[in-house]
Amino acid sequence: MAADNRRPPYAGPARKLIVSIDVGTTFTATSFCLLQPGNVPKFEEILRWPKQATPDAKVPSVLYYDARGNPKAFGAETEDEDTILEAEENGWTKVEWWKLHLRPGHLPIIKGLALPPIPKHLTADKIFTDHLRYIKEQVKAYITSTYGSGSDIWDSLSQTMYVILTTPNGWEGSQQNRMRQAAIDAGLVDQDGGRRVRFVTEAEAAVLYAADSGSVEDWLVEDGHLILCDCGGGTVDITGYKINAVKPTLKLEESSASRCYLAGAVFVTQAAKAFFKARLKGTEWDDEERLQRVVNHFDRNAKKKFSENDSVCYVQLDGHRTIPHLGITRGRIKITGAEMKSFFAAPLQQIKDGLEVAFENGGRVADKVILVGGLASSPYVFSQLVAWGREFGISVSRPDGPCTKAVANGALFWHICSSVGSRIAKYHYGTTVRIPFDANNPEHLEQGRTTAVGLDGKTYIHHAWSSINEKIKAAKEFTSSYYLELGSDPSKSDLAHESTLYAYRRLAPTTFVRFPGRQTLLPGYDAVCTVQGDLTNLFAATQQITTATGTKIKRLSFEVCLSMGETEVTARLRWKEDGETVYGPATIAYD
Repeated sequence: MAADNRRPPYAGPARKLIVSIDVGTTFTATSFCLLQPGNVPKFEEILRWPKQATPDAKVPSVLYYDARGNPKAFGAETEDEDTILEAEENGWTKVEWWKLHLRPGHLPIIKGLALPPIPKHLTADKIFTDHLRYIKEQVKAYITSTYGSGSDIWDSLSQTMYVILTTPNGWEGSQQNRMRQAAIDAGLVDQDGGRRVRFVTEAEAAVLYAADSGSVEDWLVEDGHLILCDCGGGTVDITGYKINAVKPTLKLEESSASRCYLAGAVFVTQAAKAFFKARLKGTEWDDEERLQRVVNHFDRNAKKKFSENDSVCYVQLDGHRTIPHLGITRGRIKITGAEMKSFFAAPLQQIKDGLEVAFENGGRVADKVILVGGLASSPYVFSQLVAWGREFGISVSRPDGPCTKAVANGALFWHICSSVGSRIAKYHYGTTVRIPFDANNPEHLEQGRTTAVGLDGKTYIHHAWSSINEKIKAAKEFTSSYYLELGSDPSKSDLAHESTLYAYRRLAPTTFVRFPGRQTLLPGYDAVCTVQGDLTNLFAATQQITTATGTKIKRLSFEVCLSMGETEVTARLRWKEDGETVYGPATIAYD
């Protein structure tokens, strides 16, 4: 793809390599950008993959492993007939849809359906690492063979390159941390380069690229509102946006919290597979290998072509047999329109419910829905969502071309242009604080509540909830204040401060986070991560005082600062030294 005049020239002082990787449930795409001072950024897709019959930006997110857990084939190789035969001869295991095993525990699978299990000797993290290592090698091969000085470019810039990974809306810090570690283990960045791995949601990357490419220019109006719905292979991501500016670059602000639903295209396939398994029970197709070939035919043909007006569809079986009572004629099985619609029913209902939530929570001001992703290209799904839009007076549009497949390019645009200025928290986020004890408050008097006398002589009660604001500005930090008394010779552990960030996933947070007298969290609360800060410099800068009992102590006063304006949490410590604000290191740790 050529450089685009919608992007400003790169103003950095030196060349930089940016690689974006969109690992989807079913397909993966990768793009890169070689930033050069004074030049307009040019986005390039990896279009050459091993064993690919025709050049394509996407390859299957599928791997083959041998019995020892060694990866033997990747991507387009897994669809090559010779590779498939080799896999059968050597007993290799095909691994697919593994990305969804990374999902947060609070995202449920559609009732009655299940994911293909991961083999016992593997983990989702290892598969992700192996997949990223393969992608790295393909990016290297593409750059070194495409550019005249490609080897020099790779050798000089790969050690400092930025890696942008896309995620569903529902992936949180824990999933991002695992993905970052996989990128490190795969050699995309070194152990000290973890901060050069960044994350953007797939839906956001899709709409940004659509704007960057010009394919949705007519739909983007300053001060307008829209809902972006990314119907992918495994997840459906829905976010409401207000358009703050269109030119010179697009500037968006979230108007409703981004939501994630496990309702993508693979669940249509799962429902169809359950149907075929029941219909073909006791026949020659009643084994996993032949059944999977039937499902593959469904995926490539009937699933993609089915529309509202189709009364019947046919799916190819192996062979040429006719079994009238099973609807099989010359090796083709008949599926009625009603049966086809049943395969789409659960994902479609989830999408409609999610769109309604986004519309209501966005103040009912959105007047358009932009659909992207593979499932949205289904004629039946599109017609059903257009009909849903009519009920609410909302136009539903599906851009052609790049918006359906260029999430990886959109991730590059996101990294370079930072188009989203503020976000709406998906859940209530906050920390625990102490609050003044109120003898007239029944909650404060509950047996087991922890109280203590503070430095000011007042009584405080612990484990109270302190919420972060609903709208999260990209550059805004949220702070919690802490006070700590330490002796004159503290241990290293004394100087390591920890505080926990919580998410409350229900309607309205409670006054306290824990049950009285117990360490158990109340229903609805999850510990998202722990912020770990080093107080060594603050301790050294704090004056020592002597208490009334003659004990020498230091009273440390500091704040933990959290930034949530991007798609991951960052943290640092802050305190005052001689009237000046000083910042100290803090890291995020996930369980």
